Amino acid sequence: MAFDQRQLRAFLAIIDTGSLGRAAAAAGLTQPALSRMVGEMERRLGQRLFERSARGMVPTAAGETLVPHARLLLFEMGQAADALDALKGLKAGVARIGAVGTIARSVLPPAIRRLLAAAPGLHVRLVEQPDDRLAEALLAREIDLMIGGAALAHPGLHAIGECRYDDVFAVFCAAGHALAGAVTLTDVLGERWTMPAPGATPRDLFQRIVAAAGGRMPDIAVETGSLDLMVRLVAESDLLGWLPSPLLAGAVAAGAIRVLEVPELAVRRRFLVYRRTDGLLPPPAARLLDMLPIIERNDP
Repeated sequence: MAFDQRQLRAFLAIIDTGSLGRAAAAAGLTQPALSRMVGEMERRLGQRLFERSARGMVPTAAGETLVPHARLLLFEMGQAADALDALKGLKAGVARIGAVGTIARSVLPPAIRRLLAAAPGLHVRLVEQPDDRLAEALLAREIDLMIGGAALAHPGLHAIGECRYDDVFAVFCAAGHALAGAVTLTDVLGERWTMPAPGATPRDLFQRIVAAAGGRMPDIAVETGSLDLMVRLVAESDLLGWLPSPLLAGAVAAGAIRVLEVPELAVRRRFLVYRRTDGLLPPPAARLLDMLPIIERNDP
């Protein structure tokens, strides 16, 4: 059957808000109009999509089944409209990309500069997050490309190639910390640390390295996903941190922190560029991809 965009948006508004009233406000409709729209969908499908209860609008099994398809249909409809409008010169679209902190602050700025110079009508939406959250955003169609430092094995993700950029994770401390210069793994594991929460790629990598070396995880006194906050916390306390060295350059130059030489924790990373396996890469994202320094590009 054919689906109407307004009906799909109305359906998802109810799913996302759980309330006919809130969904009507979000969709810019009156409650009776929204109710009629959903009722028409249910009649055409021959199945109820919601149960009305004191808790609000609760999706039925049919409603739950329709949700991912509705989101995919709306996304693909939007991408098709953008591509056709671009051919007519009405708008150039948005390049949506996500990257881990190191790449977002090093590789992407010059690539985006070249993109905007070549296509002034384009816009860029940039998301900076850890690998796991970027993968979720890519699968949820919130972004169209991601660059991360983790090798991701997921049937919904395709590695286009490796981004030409190297960095090294390094242990760092405040400029006035008692530790200095070359220290042992045992020395640093005896200190308190700031790190991302468990499940984040850097934290998992750190744990694997420590376990392989026969050590025990240190006391993680502060957990935060903010890279800037980690540097600030270390600079103003006795905590240790572990981040890619390019992210530390400014604070090192300012004399706020020092890098400690711990060979076991000096880890070099590769960065991979991913897209979704299904659907076409939107033209704005494809143009941005052309600006990236990619080794051995492997398009599907």
